[in-house]
Amino acid sequence: MTASTRARTSPAPATPHDPAGSTARGALWLATNGVVVKAAHTVVLLTLAALLTPSALGLVALGSLVANVAAILGTLGTASALVHLEGSTQRVERAARTALSLGLVTSSALAALLWATAPLLASSLRADDGGAAVIRGLTVVLPCLAVAGVTTELLRRRLAFARRIVPDTVSAVVGAVVAIALVIQGVGVMALVAGQVTQAVLMMLLAWVVHRPVLPGWDRADARALVSFGAPFSGAHLLEVVQLNLDYLLVARVLGALALGHYSLSYRIANMPYLMVAVVVTGAAFPYLCRARGADRARAAEVALGVTFSLMLPACLLLALLADDLVLLGAEWAPATPVLALLAGYALLLALLQVCLTVLNAAGRPGVAMAVRLVHLLVLGLTLLVVVDRGIVSVALAQVVVVAAVALPALALARRAVPGTSAARLGADVRPALVASVAMALAVLALRGLDPVAGGGVVALGATTLVAVLVFLIVLRAVGADAWRAVLELLRRREVLA
Repeated sequence: MTASTRARTSPAPATPHDPAGSTARGALWLATNGVVVKAAHTVVLLTLAALLTPSALGLVALGSLVANVAAILGTLGTASALVHLEGSTQRVERAARTALSLGLVTSSALAALLWATAPLLASSLRADDGGAAVIRGLTVVLPCLAVAGVTTELLRRRLAFARRIVPDTVSAVVGAVVAIALVIQGVGVMALVAGQVTQAVLMMLLAWVVHRPVLPGWDRADARALVSFGAPFSGAHLLEVVQLNLDYLLVARVLGALALGHYSLSYRIANMPYLMVAVVVTGAAFPYLCRARGADRARAAEVALGVTFSLMLPACLLLALLADDLVLLGAEWAPATPVLALLAGYALLLALLQVCLTVLNAAGRPGVAMAVRLVHLLVLGLTLLVVVDRGIVSVALAQVVVVAAVALPALALARRAVPGTSAARLGADVRPALVASVAMALAVLALRGLDPVAGGGVVALGATTLVAVLVFLIVLRAVGADAWRAVLELLRRREVLA
């Protein structure tokens, strides 16, 4: 074994720059970012739901779908490949210039194509009334996102999460303020477009503030290395976006914009814990998992699953228990309440699947991760084609069944890719959260059974939520004292938080 190999595989002494400690602090920084960004998006979403019709919200969902797919295709995954790329700092900086060139060319070409074909896309998605303008507005900023993506991924590679979140957090808040101000003035769905454009441009500018601008460049070897990892990585991400939005497409085509509005509101709310927990955990864990080896990587994978489950379970359970309060936005949202309860369970399973696929990517198996995404997409597509005409509740139930069927094999593949993981250790990690979640659910059911609380409006909803959170934390602290202390000590010691 060479000295360089030993340096990569041997445990490093605990220092202020210890990667595990940096990953732990990075998770906290990303969690802060996730809370702020999703809070901003939530306020915008609820404002739109309160002031616009369900069909208008469905139009927003379709435009966002096109924009999300285009953002992935616009970079070919080359920015994310910088996190996994091996080599010296000089090589990574050189590769970043190549990634920027690729991203600028492909995203600009794609933005031009979508501008020209927006009317056709809007018509095919049954969004003729304003759909083309929404698509054009949400995709014209693709080059800005490509530029910002290279910088933010470089910062993630270096575990510089404190600087990494600045462009995301500040731009999301400013974009939300712009969108809310315009929608209150009666601008309609284009208010969201204006907010998203503001967010994308500001994100690019702030990325240049927290990190010196990356200039375009080209190296053929770097391009091959980036695309060889980025293409399947991006392919898996694209399949994920299509899989996450296939229900939108089918509901829009078969059931119409009104049903899509009901479904999309429930989906967006249920998806918030996933974005605030699973995306945060895997985002912080991925650069560490790429470099960890042996027992370190196995333990990181276990903790990633344990932390994700322990945070997702109470959040999703609370959403399901309080789903009926969706009618506080207006009686017209009543059809969305059973959908929200089902999709809360779907979000929990989807988060666990996301961790498994992140482990596969970090272990150098992006092709396997993409294959899992493809299977998920195909099975879901076939299932939805059978049930979509039965209504949005059937669509939500199909989501739960299919993701459960895919998550179990994905877990087995992740364990095979990272030998040494322990089901017993994982069970010990999640046991306190299970007990605390049961206690929380009993407390909520008891409160909902009291006439002054149940159906009592926004104040009662807030009080119930507060009691639920307090009960969960108190019981978690009582039954999981050791785990609680370990998480706090993780910020100072060489342990793994993934």
